[in-house]
Amino acid sequence: MINLILNKNIARRFTNFLNSEKGGKRIPYGLGSKLIASFCNSSYAREIHFKNKLILLDEFLANMQDPPGIEDLLPLILVSNFSRTWRSMAISYMGTKKLQSYCTFNGLDKFDACYRQGKGVILVNSHFGFAESALSIFPNLGYRNFSTIVRAKGTTSLKIKGLNPKVTPNLLIFRDHTNVELFKQLFKARDVLKSGGVFHILGDGYHGKSSITINFLGRARGFRASFTELGLSTEAFIFTIFITSDVKGYLTVDLIGPLDKGDETMDHQARVEHMTRQYATLLEERWKKEPQHINWGFMDKYLRQIKLNLE
Repeated sequence: MINLILNKNIARRFTNFLNSEKGGKRIPYGLGSKLIASFCNSSYAREIHFKNKLILLDEFLANMQDPPGIEDLLPLILVSNFSRTWRSMAISYMGTKKLQSYCTFNGLDKFDACYRQGKGVILVNSHFGFAESALSIFPNLGYRNFSTIVRAKGTTSLKIKGLNPKVTPNLLIFRDHTNVELFKQLFKARDVLKSGGVFHILGDGYHGKSSITINFLGRARGFRASFTELGLSTEAFIFTIFITSDVKGYLTVDLIGPLDKGDETMDHQARVEHMTRQYATLLEERWKKEPQHINWGFMDKYLRQIKLNLE
């Protein structure tokens, strides 16, 4: 473990450089992961830098059934939510062998077998763990016909523009709060799938077609059905993906699928809800079992959602 002597000025300079384009290119992934682990394990990080986030975490845990203690989640929840921009960039500059040395893949064989059938694969990600790393991991592994949908505002982020150009995915861009533009990009996604490619989408985002309200950990949570509509309008397989990290930066990539699309005895809406609920259940289980990987922003959104009376 690298020992860091920290104060507010040093911490600001450290995080600013780490999350700069230069930091993403110059700081090797292994070294950067050690620096992040040391920073997140410091008393400065816990008592000052993450003070407000730990208040949020305490409120969230108070709303869980049989919650772990905060100390059980530290420092990993801090590592999971710190310098994600740097991690996205640094991972994209790894060679394939180096990347594979840092990743444990579960379900990749099944994913690859479906991909090789040429019918297309929908990869449903979430705001959980290191979701962003999927954007460069799969092109790096050789899945070159890989597209993702992104808001126009997101393209200016270093999580996108700071990626190694050699493994940057094809971007299907829609303007903020413009559903018509979003639907146009989803039609393009259908073409990607029909050509046998991979289409990456966030299943728990707040942009998309009709919302299906589901009981998610005792709160009313709307899930967008865009990925299910694409699945039904093509022959594409649907996989969910969860990418998490340990404190040292080693990644576990879990690919789960293909999801069951239902059958012809079900009407269209029933099949949409059937697939959406499969995904929501998988995500809910992750939140229950691995709260240390929950995105701060989505933790806050959860607490703002309507609490259901289940008695």
